[in-house]
Amino acid sequence: MSRLSDIDLPESLPIHNNLVRALWHNPEMFKDFGRLSMRVHSASHLDARLRELAVLRVIARLRADFEWGNHVPAARDVGVTDDEIRAIRDGELDAFDGRELIAIRLADAIDGVEVDDALWSEGLAHFSEVELLDLTLLVAFYGFASRCVLALGIGLDDGGQGFDQP
Repeated sequence: MSRLSDIDLPESLPIHNNLVRALWHNPEMFKDFGRLSMRVHSASHLDARLRELAVLRVIARLRADFEWGNHVPAARDVGVTDDEIRAIRDGELDAFDGRELIAIRLADAIDGVEVDDALWSEGLAHFSEVELLDLTLLVAFYGFASRCVLALGIGLDDGGQGFDQP
């Protein structure tokens, strides 16, 4: 499950998964982590499909099985096909264009600390400044979350599919 000892979760928590079980060792920090996790989606000006494409790309860069196992179903729920999921995972971005392609390219650059003025200008041709801010915060959060699950050795939830799926 993780490098941290097993811990019982309060029934009142809305989610009981391996990440929550690991982070609940420090409930106060978990609560803020959870709030930010929700806000990078609920307060975003980006549509859900675009968010999931960017999230999958940063997770793919880091090969974070736990996050992949949770976001592949979320991506499917917003219309991302298995072919598109595999393309994102494998870095084969020919299937994407316009806003989707620039969002994926920005996700790569944000996670790789490679955003330059030229790429940012390309982004501005497709997104407002607030949308680019939202994308930056989203990608940065999932880079952080993916690095946490990797460092903590958080495994897939029961029934979860890893990085090799679909």
